[in-house]
Amino acid sequence: MFKKIVWLGFKTKWKNATSDIEAYINWLVEHGADEFFTGYNPPYWHEKYGFEVSPNGRFSEHEQITDFESLAKIVEEVHKYKNKDGETLEIFINANAWYYTDLTMPLIEKMLKEAQDIWVDWVIVGNVETLEYLMQIGWKKKINISTIMVLYSKEAIRFFIERYPINKVIFGREVTLAEIEDIVTSFPEIKFEVWGEGDFCRYNNGLCFAEHKYSSRDICTMVVNDLIIKKSYNPAFKKIALDENMTLEEKLSSMDDTYTDPFERIREIFSEIELDLDQDKNKLHEELIQIVKQNKDREDLYFEGYSSPQEKVNKNIMDFYKAVKYANANLNLAETELEKELKNSIQSGLKFYSDWLKKVAWKSNMKAEELNLFYNRSDALNLFNVAFFSKFPNVVTMKFPTRWRNYSEKLQKITDVFENWNESVYKYLDKGSSIRNTYYDQSYIFWWDKLWFRKMMKGKIYK
Repeated sequence: MFKKIVWLGFKTKWKNATSDIEAYINWLVEHGADEFFTGYNPPYWHEKYGFEVSPNGRFSEHEQITDFESLAKIVEEVHKYKNKDGETLEIFINANAWYYTDLTMPLIEKMLKEAQDIWVDWVIVGNVETLEYLMQIGWKKKINISTIMVLYSKEAIRFFIERYPINKVIFGREVTLAEIEDIVTSFPEIKFEVWGEGDFCRYNNGLCFAEHKYSSRDICTMVVNDLIIKKSYNPAFKKIALDENMTLEEKLSSMDDTYTDPFERIREIFSEIELDLDQDKNKLHEELIQIVKQNKDREDLYFEGYSSPQEKVNKNIMDFYKAVKYANANLNLAETELEKELKNSIQSGLKFYSDWLKKVAWKSNMKAEELNLFYNRSDALNLFNVAFFSKFPNVVTMKFPTRWRNYSEKLQKITDVFENWNESVYKYLDKGSSIRNTYYDQSYIFWWDKLWFRKMMKGKIYK
């Protein structure tokens, strides 16, 4: 199982630092924390530049350690504990803003000197000037490459490991599973860190200067909320772009804006069939069969149990089930296993949604009970990510977003599921296991395998 790595956010001005830090670190360790990392924004920085311009790419005070005394106390507390192998637990600080100028670099040098003095174990670096400075002073501690470095290729990683003593490379949220697998197997001697939940946005972290993931202050959220999408781009654009058998002209032609949503087209076909107009019904039947065959291995063909039957994702699977059932009964489609799987997903999802409403949503303590008794919307897919990444011995840490959720207990629950795996765990699989909330590009793994999760788990990928 991966080390459990925890971000420490601790606004210290108003706290009883000594007692609170002791209790804070003790609680995290008792709940399985193996490693810690944190931002450091001391007064000589934030009194001059504030928290909007941060030495570690975060923009809120509660996501920083704001004074040297608290940082020293945290390091002292972390070093009191050992892991199951008898090794002292480690903590590192982030020096991973996108860049530092000639005005700010002297303050970074001061922070790193303070970190050395109190035996911070690692530093996570997001820019070349910091790496060069660490080489210049003969930094003896571990160096991790930040997501800010946006290392998406083997050549980019090779560039850094050949020039600097890199301990671990941290992938960005937006790197796909296919890309991660290709890279980590190419560098078996290098340690890697991954996110258990990814991100749709290719401009995450190192390629974007927006203040992201802060609700109403999130510029991306405001843009998306105001955006009205008229037509969808061809969702297979990555596959088209990488197809070596297609010419550039053919690729451009394939990626126009005439893409039709297959679920919407199924609804249109049934409307035309039921209206019984003067159309060629055989032609409609042929198109329906073609749509089913082209989309039967989609990874989003499931009923999302936390969503209403009226939600688009659930309406889609019910319409697709209708198409498969119709084609099996009338058009000799012979997809009986697919029909059974879709039916089971819809029935189990509807039952869970109904039970969830009765047991959780109608109670005054809805949120507390939901978070404590049930997986969060994407946790069932986190089970998949834990299983998938466990195949690679050099993927040593996995992180999940920690704001507003109990990270340690959440990851421990996932650990318990795997370590005590049995058939009863299948009850979690149709319970809102939302791929669209997990964000990784998983289609390359599930392209040929409809029953992907069950078959994968029965194959004991997890070690």
